Amino acid sequence: MSSMKLRSSPAWAPRGSAFRVMVAVLFAGLFAAGCKDAAGPEQLETLTLTPATSTVAPNATVTLTAAGTRAGTNITILIGETYAVTSGGGTVSASGVFTAPATAGTSTITVTCAGLTSTATVTVVAGPLAAITVTPNPTLQIGETQQFTAVGRDAFNNIVAIVPVWSTTNPPGTIDASSGLFTAGNTVGTYDASVTATSGSISGTASVTVVAGPLVTITVTPNPVTLETNAQQQFTAVGRDAGGNIVPISPVWSTTNPPGTIDAGTGLFTAGTTTGVYSNSVTATQGTIFGTATVTVTAPVVIPPPLPAAGYRTIARVAWTCTNGDITGDVATNQTAAESPPGSVTQTECPISGSIDIGSAAAKQAYQDFLATYATLEATSCGTTLTGTLAGVILGPGVYCFDNDAALTGTLTLSGTSTDQWLFKIGHAGIPGALSGNDFDVVMAGNASACNVTWWVRQASTMTISNFQGHILAGAGISFTGDTYKGNAWSQEDVAVTGTVVTACDAP
Repeated sequence: MSSMKLRSSPAWAPRGSAFRVMVAVLFAGLFAAGCKDAAGPEQLETLTLTPATSTVAPNATVTLTAAGTRAGTNITILIGETYAVTSGGGTVSASGVFTAPATAGTSTITVTCAGLTSTATVTVVAGPLAAITVTPNPTLQIGETQQFTAVGRDAFNNIVAIVPVWSTTNPPGTIDASSGLFTAGNTVGTYDASVTATSGSISGTASVTVVAGPLVTITVTPNPVTLETNAQQQFTAVGRDAGGNIVPISPVWSTTNPPGTIDAGTGLFTAGTTTGVYSNSVTATQGTIFGTATVTVTAPVVIPPPLPAAGYRTIARVAWTCTNGDITGDVATNQTAAESPPGSVTQTECPISGSIDIGSAAAKQAYQDFLATYATLEATSCGTTLTGTLAGVILGPGVYCFDNDAALTGTLTLSGTSTDQWLFKIGHAGIPGALSGNDFDVVMAGNASACNVTWWVRQASTMTISNFQGHILAGAGISFTGDTYKGNAWSQEDVAVTGTVVTACDAP
């Protein structure tokens, strides 16, 4: 073998370099022809990728095919080609299957073979409409306009072009069906899902809150009002917009052609001493908007005393009863025990510090005096007409009337001097009216005296859990339940006291 090696070496030596060149060329050809015609090793002259353009939905697939030519011959089967996505999104497999992204746009895919490159473009368009978003969700003043917009999207959140039809449900206003221009209505409130954009079977909504518009008017109440000299009146002002909706205001109060004085912050008015009719004399102003009220100032009404003689704390026409109470003073009935119906006084755990008169001559005279005073007070002209519960109200001296029933609660303050008088008429000029108080307290302020307060009631008077003050003259029954009463109570029917401490009015 050594001999053969020695003999063969010289023989191969001249051919070694040629062999090595041939091997190198062979390998270079193999590398250059890594992508080639499947039928032969020849190089391609052209390369194409089909389809060159295509349009698909998000996440759809496109099968791309690479082909070429060699010496004018179409080569449809290649081996070793390389695919890549060079721009846009999506992926491409080694066999040329392109998978589109979920986002609309354009992707570029390339194929490379034997040093040649070809491209294809795939356009990803939005899928079918899946949702509509309506914006904004505004807060608007009455009459204000708002342009709404609607954006359609497919299941992958790609924008889909739509031409929606606009409408309002639970309408807070009106809307142009084609443009989406909305005009707020006159009713304030929050209207959920009240603006709708519809395309086919798909719709989207937005909510609208309508608030009061700019202040247009101020109304001052009461108007007109009649007050005695030095009497007080609490005025109130309500602001409204063009639709009549209430607008919160903090007005500045003043008097023009002043019939008195007024607190600029609270609207508490005190009549002056000059009588007369003062038109539009009380003004509430907010910015450039104002409202007025007319005040008539009259001379004080002389209020007759409750009774010529205040000897009896209570007088009933027929029956007088007291349970778990405490009475300071004398009690009486007009009827005697022998009359029909019989007069009676019933006590159950109710001490009485004074005398008990059942139809005595003195009691009958006091009852007649009471009826005469009742008639006189009935004829007394009204000054100020009251409404509401009187809770938190401060009143100066004067004649005050309720046209109908007076259902009172809270605290009423009567402010004045030791000689000032108050007359409250519940029902007047033939109008029925009953007085009822539930957790109602009367408070005297300044040097005011409960002995100068009279409650004239056309029908019955009922006080429950109340600290009441002032004389009561009632056309029907009087009852007290709980807490205290200061004053004299006279009834044209019965008087009933339950758990109440009844005392004198305590004049200063």
